[in-house]
Amino acid sequence: MSFIGKAFSSCTHASNQGYSCCKDCTVVYEDEAGKWGVENDQWCGIDTTCESQSDCWAAAEGFKCCSPGVKSILTDSKGSWGIENDEWCGIVDQKDDGSCWATAQGYGCCTGCEAIMTDDNRKWGFENGNWCGIIDSVCNKQTTTTTTIKSRTTTTTKERITTTSSSSSTGSNEPSTQTKPGWTPGNDQVLPGYLSTKGRYIVDEKGRKVKLAGISWFGGETTNLSPHGLWAKPLSHFIKIIKDLGYNHIRYPWTNEMLFPGAKTQSVDQLQNPDLADLTPLEVMDAVIDACGKAGIKVYLDRHRPLSGGQSELWYVAKVDEDKWIEDWQFLAKRYKGNPTVIGADLHNEPHGTACWGCGETKRDWRLAAERCGNAIHKVNPDWLIIVEGNDHYGEEGWQKGEGYWWGGMLKGVKENPVRLNTPNKLVYSAHDYDKNVFMQDWFKVSNFPDNMPEIWDDKWGYIAKEDIAPVLIGEFGSLLMDNKDVKWLQNLISYMNKNDVHWTFWCLNPNSGDTEGILGYDWTTVNTKKDNILTPGKAPNFLLK
Repeated sequence: MSFIGKAFSSCTHASNQGYSCCKDCTVVYEDEAGKWGVENDQWCGIDTTCESQSDCWAAAEGFKCCSPGVKSILTDSKGSWGIENDEWCGIVDQKDDGSCWATAQGYGCCTGCEAIMTDDNRKWGFENGNWCGIIDSVCNKQTTTTTTIKSRTTTTTKERITTTSSSSSTGSNEPSTQTKPGWTPGNDQVLPGYLSTKGRYIVDEKGRKVKLAGISWFGGETTNLSPHGLWAKPLSHFIKIIKDLGYNHIRYPWTNEMLFPGAKTQSVDQLQNPDLADLTPLEVMDAVIDACGKAGIKVYLDRHRPLSGGQSELWYVAKVDEDKWIEDWQFLAKRYKGNPTVIGADLHNEPHGTACWGCGETKRDWRLAAERCGNAIHKVNPDWLIIVEGNDHYGEEGWQKGEGYWWGGMLKGVKENPVRLNTPNKLVYSAHDYDKNVFMQDWFKVSNFPDNMPEIWDDKWGYIAKEDIAPVLIGEFGSLLMDNKDVKWLQNLISYMNKNDVHWTFWCLNPNSGDTEGILGYDWTTVNTKKDNILTPGKAPNFLLK
């Protein structure tokens, strides 16, 4: 949507010389003709309506200006618009006089100038575990900008501006200097260092007990080869939602196709994410990890599928054999070594079917394969947690004639056949658990459902935490919340995990998971507060276990 009514506005000083009008009001140069900005590396003229934005600039468009506190709904070339009394109104920004504009929205202002995201023409940073506003007038004084423009009498083509900064902050438009992929110095301020295990607990480098309570953001494992929703909203939009809702990590699903020669992402929108649209799938992963790190969110990587077409029973298929599986994991482990944002590897998503646990057959025994892969990862990156999912059955008569459970959810075999890593204090077991909307299991049909679930959870995976064998992470769980029994099931699961120090990653952020949907609606903005509120008692925004 855009607003019409430019009778009182003008950037003729630009159009007369063959330039377009700027979409915003950021002035980088002024000469005798007028004020100029730069967009998409091209000069553009600043509209004269920008002169009056301290008053009611929207009057020139035939609209009133909003009362203080009205939320921005839309931004076009004139400014930000809200709705008040069922009428569009223009939002008047207060002058940036060095005061803390963010207090009006319940936030403080930053001491530094590193911007993580921009909304409504305001820049936001993240310090001491909280969002904070960037004061441009203060930060601009810390930078030195030189602008070169050709003589107006000899040419109508302006040169690209060159900017040099005397500060290493990212308050300017220049990208921050990264020392390694997916990493900007200072990204580990919320929870510095790496994680290890002690009994059922995950601990940080100071020995403090840490709780992982996060969310999956899928898409990297699909043919898009990048997280879904980047066609609709900027990356910063999703990072802010995840952080503001109190999730402390994301699970990033990926497929080995991401690392195939010539692999390209699909559906990353050029307008919403201009910095990501031309990147490779691996570089998009870097960017997501870096953005998470800046916001104090951890990431673990989930090898969800060998190929984007679908999940596999075993950890290998014809086009991606075991050697390739391990080789790609080692590649990622090397790439993110020294980056505390990335905390671990979920080795393979949902082994099932022919995948056994403890049967001793090299080609089928998932427990043995997890040992081989986990130890190989630790040879190149000893800091990572190794996250090992279960399979889907316990007991072997031929195969899969034993006791069944969810794909990736059966960890009953750990008692007799535990995973043996050369670095044992880096092992985390992971199970997946769902409700009746995914599949009507027998235990959902009994009269006391869902109050019967704690006994089932004890039997399948909960005993590992209860007996202090190792940490347990429920790496996927979710629900459509179709009825009160679904609600009670989810409430019971959160309560059980809280009581037994079980970690979790909710499935999922995305709305487009058919049998569960997600935390976000199909506008990729609206939060399903019914789900989120049930999860809230289990969250740990600052990671530390209460």
